[in-house]
Amino acid sequence: MKKVGISILAIAMLAMIIPGTLSQAVEPSPGRLLEGYIKDIGDSFVEVEEYSGYVRRLALNVSTVYVIDDTPADPRDFKPGMEIYVRYNNTGVTYMESWSTENPGYIAPGLKIRSGVIKKIDRDQLIIRFATGKEEAYYTSPSTIAIKNGVNVPLSNLYEGDMVQLYFDEIDSAIISRIKIQGDSIKIKGLYKGQLDVSGIANNDLILKDVKIFQNGSWRDYKNTLQINHSPDLKVFYQGQPLSKNNMKLFRGKTVYLAVTDFFGRDRAERAVIKNQYETSISGKIEEVNWYAEAFELANKRNISFNDGTIFVKNNRLVDKYSISPGSDAFVVVDGRGSRIAADVVYIYDQGLNNSNIGQFYLYAGQLDMVVQSQVTLTDFFVLNRNEWESFDDEKELYYDDDTYIFDLEEMKQISSEQFYTDYYAVDEESRSSRRRGLKSWYAYAYTDGDRIVAIVLKKNMDSLLRQRVTAGTVDILEDDLFVGKTVLLRNARDWSNRNNMWMPRTLQVRMRMENALIIKGDKVISWEDLRAGDNIYSVRDDFECKFIIVK
Repeated sequence: MKKVGISILAIAMLAMIIPGTLSQAVEPSPGRLLEGYIKDIGDSFVEVEEYSGYVRRLALNVSTVYVIDDTPADPRDFKPGMEIYVRYNNTGVTYMESWSTENPGYIAPGLKIRSGVIKKIDRDQLIIRFATGKEEAYYTSPSTIAIKNGVNVPLSNLYEGDMVQLYFDEIDSAIISRIKIQGDSIKIKGLYKGQLDVSGIANNDLILKDVKIFQNGSWRDYKNTLQINHSPDLKVFYQGQPLSKNNMKLFRGKTVYLAVTDFFGRDRAERAVIKNQYETSISGKIEEVNWYAEAFELANKRNISFNDGTIFVKNNRLVDKYSISPGSDAFVVVDGRGSRIAADVVYIYDQGLNNSNIGQFYLYAGQLDMVVQSQVTLTDFFVLNRNEWESFDDEKELYYDDDTYIFDLEEMKQISSEQFYTDYYAVDEESRSSRRRGLKSWYAYAYTDGDRIVAIVLKKNMDSLLRQRVTAGTVDILEDDLFVGKTVLLRNARDWSNRNNMWMPRTLQVRMRMENALIIKGDKVISWEDLRAGDNIYSVRDDFECKFIIVK
């Protein structure tokens, strides 16, 4: 009896010492979690090596749920070497998840992945620039799926400058089946300039003294000293030429311009340009671009050259030189003297309702002429066109459904689609019944995807659209004010000027009251509480009163 006990103990100890042998026979406990790598997989089993090295063989069955990259998948999509997360019980695996983006070498047969930066968007065509510098054209289709932060989003969420991964169902196809968009870490958090101190270069840090930040249309004092980490592939340029990081020590005391991103909650320098001669800051509209000469002309007839080292910022993202175009309003930091000047920084002010010509979103204002089930007719309506309200002495038919967000501003409550067409929001004002009861048709703001209403707000009286202006900027502070209610303070704000036909940067920050505002993010209605400092927004406001915001 004693010998048997010793033998059992020895076997148990041997199973603990040699992972992947006797340990495979261990039965799983109910409701367990498992993380590791796939060693082998078949039609009815998966063999998982845990991070510790321990190996388990688990059963797969018809009720197992399979997910890859937050998308439902098939068992055949899982390959040896992929990292997985597993939930299992005594009957086998109940849930198995993996991430093809973590191990792009392990993908389903025939599946192709390409990673790069969007250089240009032209409706269904995307020009992608790869890390090698090569560029290729790919195409979207009505069935192309876009994923950002694990959520399915419309293709209109794409920006030039976005870092993306493209998935293809066929190896030779240029038609994208799925796009994964990198999160907000590619957004520019700030533009800085200061005097270079080389003491931290060896530790992957940059130290600047007498630091200024680009804010509200000009350089403003920021800090006496700024120590900031930089990306492993930091690009540094001097006189348009790439500079080795090791040679930065030769430029101690020189002025450096830095483009900085928020990398998982930490500031990180992505691009640096060292000033050569003399700085001049110019704001104006780009009239012409000469790609052969690599120069553009501003409305004031000044010609400015640019190069591969120029920092271009558009839609709060780092973009390349091909993203600028005639008609853009820009803040330009030039380096040089006399007529021989080159741009170190080009900050594009342009902002629109749509991010690119993929988008077909509109903002309408007008009187409700007719509301029936699934359909609305606006009369004498306005549409926001190129940042200005344009009037039409006509009717516009729009369509809604049960997913449309409908809000009554008088009662300050959301209503159902059935209430919308059964209540008295649209009446025949000439009828005897309407005159006797004093009924009048209401007015509305409607945000639409094509002719489908995403969200509509209803009110009894029309606002004066002449008083309204379009303002773009970045959320700085959110405050629930005791006297005026929920407010937003914007930095780097600019107003669209109809008279000048250009964006006019504001020296002062803009504060807006949000109590009655329609707020859209990711083509969904959100509340004031869902806004975040750092959000880039496009808004319509009547002075202090905000009417509409879309988070870009």
